[in-house]
Amino acid sequence: MKLKSCTITPWLIAGLLGTAVFTQAQAAELIQNGGFEVQGADNYDIPGWQVAEQGFLGGVLSQSGNASEVTGNATAGAYQGSYYGLLDNYGLAGNVLYQSFTTAAVSQATLSFQMFVNNQSATTEIDAAGLDYSVDATDHPNQHVRVDLLKAGSDPFSTDSADILQSLYLGGANGGLTVNNYVSYQFDLTSTLAAGGSYVLRFATVANQGSLQLGVDNVSLLTASAVPEAETNALMLSGLGLMALVMRRRFS
Repeated sequence: MKLKSCTITPWLIAGLLGTAVFTQAQAAELIQNGGFEVQGADNYDIPGWQVAEQGFLGGVLSQSGNASEVTGNATAGAYQGSYYGLLDNYGLAGNVLYQSFTTAAVSQATLSFQMFVNNQSATTEIDAAGLDYSVDATDHPNQHVRVDLLKAGSDPFSTDSADILQSLYLGGANGGLTVNNYVSYQFDLTSTLAAGGSYVLRFATVANQGSLQLGVDNVSLLTASAVPEAETNALMLSGLGLMALVMRRRFS
């Protein structure tokens, strides 16, 4: 048997290794009823979402119009469509609107929403008590909103750093007026969601000084997974085919 030599070229090596070229699969939407339009009526039981309420004179609902059904405070209304999510605290209350979701590993994840925050109190304070409305209102003013990505199974009112994977908003009014317009927000969650798993998106308010409202609409979390391009697959197959041919020549 006579062995024949063959030169392994860089092109052949590239074919065998399959140079990493990726394209994005069709985006998947992970948030249900992000526009709050599903129910088609003002509703305290919001499809796709969960609600947690503590304290007095406050509530969470999906509603239409430019005045809160809970306290009568004026709002910007819906950003898009007819309905929007509203967390309205008259004082001495804490409220949470949240949604659990699960995703496979992702190569890209983008969260976006429109939100207004109205504060009828003269102060915005973030107390160490977190979302606990019952701290002493004189010595520990606590009047703020927050938006977070939480670990699955976390208490909806938790502000423990072990539960918060990514903090997205923490503060007071986002316009300086008692009736603010929507502000658009967008966040890259790719690194947080990269490995996949179960998570919670939370919008929360706490107030012990006076009225406070958080309005949210058009919530969207789009994810995509990286897949090899067709050209990459073809290159890998052609490289393997050439290697098989080389092996046959060497041992023929």
